[in-house]
Amino acid sequence: MNKRFSTLVAAFAAIATVSYAQIGDKYVHLKANGSANYLTVTKENSAKADSVKLANLGGNKAAKDSALWLPKFVEKMVSGDSVFQFVNKATKKNLSFAVKKNGAGAYGTMIAPGVDKFVFKTGVAGGSEIYAAYGQDSIVSISTTSGKLNVATTLPNEKFEVEAPASISLATVADLAGKLSTFKFEFKGKDGGIFTATDLIPVPVNGKYRFQVVGQEKSTKGTKKDQYITIDTTMIGSTTSIQVAAFKLDTIVAAGGAQYQGGNEGLQTFKLSMDLGNDSISMTTDSIVRFVNGKYEVAVHGGATSTYIVGYKTFNGAPVLCIDSAAIEAPFITLAKGTPVKLAGGTGVYSLQLKAKGGNSEVANNDKYLVGDGSAYVAAASAYIPSTQFYVKEHEDGTYSIQGREATSISTKTGSNGETYGEAIASSLLLDEEPLYAVDVANGVYHLGKGADTDTLVFKKLDVDLTNEHIGYKYYTKEEMGYGAVKFNLASAAADDIYLSLVQDSVIAGAKGAEKALELRLVEGAEITQDTVYYGAQALGDTLVRVAYALEQAYDAEGRLAHENVSGVEVVKLSKKANLQNQRFFFVAGPAEDSYKIVEATTTNNDILTLNISNLSVTYDAPVAGVETYFNIEGAEAPVYKKMESGHYNIGNGLEMLTASAGVAKMLRVGDELKAASTADDFSLYVDSAYVNRGEDNTEYGYYIYKGAEVKNDTIIGSVLSAKGKFAADAAKGDSAIFRSATIVKDTIAYEGDLKDGKQNKYKVRDAKNTSLVGFKVVEEGGFEIVALNSNKKLAVVNGVVIFSDNVAPLTFTTEATEAPTANEDVEVSEVTVIAGNGNVTVAGAQGKKVVISNILGQTVANTVIASDNATIAAPQGVVVVAVEGEEAVKAIVK
Repeated sequence: MNKRFSTLVAAFAAIATVSYAQIGDKYVHLKANGSANYLTVTKENSAKADSVKLANLGGNKAAKDSALWLPKFVEKMVSGDSVFQFVNKATKKNLSFAVKKNGAGAYGTMIAPGVDKFVFKTGVAGGSEIYAAYGQDSIVSISTTSGKLNVATTLPNEKFEVEAPASISLATVADLAGKLSTFKFEFKGKDGGIFTATDLIPVPVNGKYRFQVVGQEKSTKGTKKDQYITIDTTMIGSTTSIQVAAFKLDTIVAAGGAQYQGGNEGLQTFKLSMDLGNDSISMTTDSIVRFVNGKYEVAVHGGATSTYIVGYKTFNGAPVLCIDSAAIEAPFITLAKGTPVKLAGGTGVYSLQLKAKGGNSEVANNDKYLVGDGSAYVAAASAYIPSTQFYVKEHEDGTYSIQGREATSISTKTGSNGETYGEAIASSLLLDEEPLYAVDVANGVYHLGKGADTDTLVFKKLDVDLTNEHIGYKYYTKEEMGYGAVKFNLASAAADDIYLSLVQDSVIAGAKGAEKALELRLVEGAEITQDTVYYGAQALGDTLVRVAYALEQAYDAEGRLAHENVSGVEVVKLSKKANLQNQRFFFVAGPAEDSYKIVEATTTNNDILTLNISNLSVTYDAPVAGVETYFNIEGAEAPVYKKMESGHYNIGNGLEMLTASAGVAKMLRVGDELKAASTADDFSLYVDSAYVNRGEDNTEYGYYIYKGAEVKNDTIIGSVLSAKGKFAADAAKGDSAIFRSATIVKDTIAYEGDLKDGKQNKYKVRDAKNTSLVGFKVVEEGGFEIVALNSNKKLAVVNGVVIFSDNVAPLTFTTEATEAPTANEDVEVSEVTVIAGNGNVTVAGAQGKKVVISNILGQTVANTVIASDNATIAAPQGVVVVAVEGEEAVKAIVK
């Protein structure tokens, strides 16, 4: 505390101060003077921090604890005042304020690091003052306006009364054991005998308790009834010394019996009260055993004034725990946490098997396994079937929460990036931070609750890979979807080698032999709720993901897999009908996860894709006689985009192959007459991946095609196939295909001469200005199209000119590995291409050359120097003569 503040408050010094020793070590209430409001910690909602307010005192222990404070002495100031910190009993946190204004412009009372040491001055008229220094000359105090601090330069008007808490009666299991089923008494340094030997089980009885000793809950005699701590009828001492009773275990003896002279209920029920100042317990009973001439009698008293105390009397120089009403030393009794029943496997995934005896309403399901929310049962559980699994979470306090991993009801959600997905409505929790009750721990047998009407369950920990969020369902990565196909082989010992096959009218049926198998490619479709569903025991932090797929025939697609009602039968077929395109299917694992049933994603009943072994028909309906159809899913190659290993290739279409001529892409043959006859080396193109880090979701396999390339580590310098400049001829439109000098470093490309403000432009692989990224899209067995992936235009030829276009039929190419050329020069070609169009002439391959166009009368209609390698020049209809500098003149017919 700063010196200036100390001088300020000295002027307001009170007559008396309070020291730590005077206050003691108990929690106290701080009550606003003249009101019924107490300083209380509150949490308005789970998202907000604790704060303090002035409020009426709550009725239960937790509410009262929130209004109890332990003043902890810190120092004595030069003024003589004492400084304290105040610790809240419920939160165990210091009273502390950041002294900041809230949204309403006032200083709020949220608990936060900051001012946490307060002058605590008693003896002031009207109560006690509590205030602290803030800044150079300000004083912080708690306002009687709830939720507000006073910040001023004068001492506060508010006063607080220090009030000891009233004792409360304990009556419930939770009062003693919290969320557990057992607790312990501690007798502070003394032997509590039967009360402290081990954990106790509290049994509430009309505001009082019976206590069972853990491990000795049942009598070993007769019918082995429940037994409880009972005041003994054997005397301690002698007729000339102490004559009191101790304690033993006994069953309940009904009134009217000869033993205990009319019953022992009063000897087994104990009343507990707690001093909230230090949570100490007093234990009393209203019945006692007295000894007269060495014989006992039971004195039974009703009413609060007739109470007997559990405490100590000295016998032969040693304290003995007994019960009496006078000259007895009451122990300092406190509560301690009981030893919780432990599940041997701890947190994890379990199957829960019912053990139901006669008289249980679920006896018909004895030895079956719980599913979902525990209201249904199946014959077997599996580590691969989430519906038979329960996620069990062990909490620090020894309680457990249990929730089923599978759910079928789905709600629609929208992700942060706008995608649509489904979220399963989770089943209710079987346990929610509650204890387990042991039956046979060694064999994993427990009750979920206490009482005769609770079910007994066998917990078996399953060998489940918790890192596999797709367990129970077949999952394909996007790369697998982009490159592969699937075929379905019937998993049946009775019918071998049966596959789903395509028969007439696009109908699907079974057929013998793998050569007849229908290969279906997995397809990502339009976003619908059923595509991706999140489920699992999500309330406990366990999340699973189920993905459904559309399936279509690869390449020669006749439509997508669907089921459609035909004359009352759900026929399975390939269909192009618009209303069937959104049907998705997921593959549900069998008990050993080696075969799968096929289920349409919106199905809410038991229907699945079913193959009838007798006639090989395939329908979508309920299993026949309860026998479900499972398939082995086999892989097949059906890539959307061809994977290419880096190397040299001939890329051809028929007899012609792709090459470069004066920087222009050409389709030529070996031996074509140019300046000199072309050789095989002229058609050797280098293909290399465009990606260093392609990413797992990218299945397009992008590449660069080079004519002449020098590779040095992660840098490639060469001429790369690119789209540059517009092309138009008749209805054909596109971009000119050229080979452009570029430098590729890792995932960037830089074109020679492409500058901005004198600096080289660099483009990422997927930048729209990267016109060189191509993919080899598979269209048929062994054939593919070359696609410019950033524009989706495909390589085509129009009037002998190679272009990238989206309105011209693309060429179908093949590749063949070849040797690297002996020299990396382009094919030297002297030809210039002239194409006649509607009202124009297009000249390709003549950049920088002079072009003169004349009509048949010799009149010049155009005389220009070509600025690009693909120039379109206006020309009149009819025959024109086109003369390109250094080339022979040619005739063309303009429409």
